[in-house]
Amino acid sequence: MMEITIAETGGVRHANLFGRIDSTTAPEAENILRSFAGEQERNVIVNCEGLEYISSGGLRILLVIEKELKGSGRHVILCGLRTEVEKIFRLTGFTSIFTIEKTVTDAVAHHR
Repeated sequence: MMEITIAETGGVRHANLFGRIDSTTAPEAENILRSFAGEQERNVIVNCEGLEYISSGGLRILLVIEKELKGSGRHVILCGLRTEVEKIFRLTGFTSIFTIEKTVTDAVAHHR
């Protein structure tokens, strides 16, 4: 089960991920996150506090969006990674690809 909501902190919109992004939920997550990224003029903040698990398919989605944004000088900023999810990012080397902040507030400050 996966859910993505859109919220606002400090006047900046961000996507909140909940549950699991795996082979079953990855296509829906990709559609929602691509749409959200397309609406943003600046960096795309993704709050992962509620994300319990991310598969290689989920990592691929984030990587594709990051590469698309990079062409326009924008980036995906991840925040609130749980220990087990952060471990997946570390083991795959994705911590060197993405900006990772502790909290949404930190990500919003970085966003400006």
